[in-house]
Amino acid sequence: MRKGIRTVTLSLTVLSLMAAPFVGKVNAEVPKTASVEKQFAPELKTVSPIKHTVVIFQENRTFDNYFGTYPYARGFKSLPGTPKDVRNFKYVTGSVPRDVNGNVYNPDSNGNPVYPWHDAGKGEIQETDVNHGYTAMISMADEGKMDKFYQVNHDSGKPTDTNDKGLLSMSYFDYNEIPAYWQYAQHFAMADNYFQPVYGPSTPGAFYLVAAQSGNGNETTNTNTNPKAQITGDPSPKNGPFGGDSTNGLKYNLTYKNIGDELSASNQSWAWYAGGWDAAKADPASAEAKTYSPHHNPFQYFQNYEDGKYDNNLKDYNNFAKDIDNDNLPAVSFIKAGYGDDEHPGTGNQSTPSAEEFTVNTINKIMSSPYWKDTAIIVTYDEGGGFFDHIAPPTVNPNADGLKGDGPRIPAMVISPYAKENYVSHVQYDHASVLKFLEWNYGLPALNSKDANANNMLDMFDFEHPNFLPYMFNDGDLTAKSSNGPVVEVQLNNALLGVSHPGEASFVDKKGNVMVPLDDFARSINGSVTQTKENRLVLTTNQKDIEWKVQGSTAFVDNKPVHLITPAIKSETGITYIPLKSAVDILGWSMEKQGNNIVVNSK
Repeated sequence: MRKGIRTVTLSLTVLSLMAAPFVGKVNAEVPKTASVEKQFAPELKTVSPIKHTVVIFQENRTFDNYFGTYPYARGFKSLPGTPKDVRNFKYVTGSVPRDVNGNVYNPDSNGNPVYPWHDAGKGEIQETDVNHGYTAMISMADEGKMDKFYQVNHDSGKPTDTNDKGLLSMSYFDYNEIPAYWQYAQHFAMADNYFQPVYGPSTPGAFYLVAAQSGNGNETTNTNTNPKAQITGDPSPKNGPFGGDSTNGLKYNLTYKNIGDELSASNQSWAWYAGGWDAAKADPASAEAKTYSPHHNPFQYFQNYEDGKYDNNLKDYNNFAKDIDNDNLPAVSFIKAGYGDDEHPGTGNQSTPSAEEFTVNTINKIMSSPYWKDTAIIVTYDEGGGFFDHIAPPTVNPNADGLKGDGPRIPAMVISPYAKENYVSHVQYDHASVLKFLEWNYGLPALNSKDANANNMLDMFDFEHPNFLPYMFNDGDLTAKSSNGPVVEVQLNNALLGVSHPGEASFVDKKGNVMVPLDDFARSINGSVTQTKENRLVLTTNQKDIEWKVQGSTAFVDNKPVHLITPAIKSETGITYIPLKSAVDILGWSMEKQGNNIVVNSK
C-alpha cells in the first residue's frame, strides 16, 4: 500500500469485476527489501514487470512551452496531492512571473523585457516555425543565461503583425490548449528536468534517441568527403523514401550500433512506426506520402537499412493498432507521427489540439488492450524547437560524438500501471535515459559513454504498487451508453471522468440519482480497485476508509455507518456503479450541475 494512502472496501454479493488482474501475484513476488533488479529477474525475461515499452516521439516543444505554468493556470484546479515544487515560472496575476531560478524574460534589442505569454488566441494553429538550428540554439541558451531566444528568433525572419518569430518563441500553452497532457501529468509521472541531449533540430535528436550519438555521417553536401562528420542539421538519408540525393543529404550511411541492432541481436522484437511510411514507399507524390518525414526516421540513415536488415522493423503507423489487435506488439515500439500530428509548428495543419489527439488515441488504444497491464509508455520530444525555457541545461562536454549538449528542457512523461501517480521527477534525464531504461530492462549493453553514464528513468516508476485501472482521457468523443438510465457526463474539477471500461457511462437512475462506474471514479481520483480473496473490492485512495455493500443502503466510513442515498449496484455487464452524491459527501467534496454536466469539485 502506498505510504499515507487509505483503503476503501466494497463488499460484493456477486463479483465478476476483475479491475486489477495480477496485483496479488505481483505484490507477492516482490519482497520490499530486495532491489528492483533482483525482484523480477528470476521470473521474467525483463528485469522489471514491463514487457512492452512504447516511446511516443513528438516534435519541437520545450518544457516551459507546455508546462511552464503547471499546475497553475487560468481555470485549472489540480487534484489533491499535486506537487507544488515543479520547476516552472509560476505566474501570478498579470504578466510578470516570479519564483524561478534563471531568466523569466528575454531582452529585446533595446533591453526591454519580453515575457513569456499565453498563446490562447493562436493555440489552435501556429503557421510559423521558429529557429531551432544547432548554432542558433547554442546562441539562444547563451552559456546558460537562457536570454537570447527572443532576439535570435526575431533576427532570423522578418517579423509581421501575426508571426514575429521572436514573440512566438516566448509563447506557451497551458491546460486550456493541451488538457490531455496536463491530465496525464495529474495521473501519471512527469519529468521537469529532462533535456534534449544535443543542440539543434530533429535529426540529431532522433539519432540520440536510438544511438546516443549523431556522428559518422556527412552533414550537407557531396563536397564534404569526411565520412565521420557529425550531423547537426536535417540532411536527407542516403537511401529510401525521399532519400538518395547526396547533394542535399547524407553521402555515407551510418555504421555505429543503435538500440534496434542490440534488440535484434538479443532476439527481442522492436519496430519504428511512422506516419505516411507505406505511402512514401509506394507513391512519393501522393498526399499521404507528404506526411512522412525521412529526417524524422533515424533508422533510414543506417547501413543496415540499405542492407535490408530493418525490413520487418520499419512500419507504417497504421500497423500499430493492427499489431495490437493481432497480439503482435513488439517488446519495444517507437511511434513517430506524420506531419499534421507531430506537434511541429509551421508545417501546415499543426493544430496543437489535434496533435494531442494523436497521442491520446495512441494511448487509449494501448489502455483498452491486454497489453496495458505490462506496458510503459514514454512520451517525449525530439528537441525544444527554439521555444523559450528558463532552466539552464547541464554541460555535457563533449558528448560521445563531440557535439555540444545538453540543450533546453523538453517534456517527458511515463504513462503505465507502474508509473508513479501525480508525480514530478526532478532527476536529470535526456534521450540517453530512455536508452538506459531499455538497456536495463531488456538486458542490453550500453551503446557508448553517453547512455552508459545516463540516469535511468526508474524514479518515475513504482513497481511495488501498480494501478492497473486505465485512465483513458475523455474529451467527450468516447462513445458510451447505458441500459440503466439516461447517460450523463460527470466532470471532476476540469476534466470528464477518465474511462476505464470503454462503452460504459454514468447514468441517472429512476430516482434522479447520478450513478458512476466505480473504476472510472477511482482512477480519476488516483485510486485503485483490487479484488481480495474474501470476494470484496478494495478501493485505495488518499482520503477515507469506506466499505460499500452492493444493494446495501449503508456504507462504513472509518468503521462508522453512513446512510447512502441509494445502494451501489452491479450492471448487467458486470460493472459496479456507486452513487456519486454519497461518494462526494463522504470525501467532503462538492458537486453541482453545469449545463448538461455534473461537476465535482475536490478540496
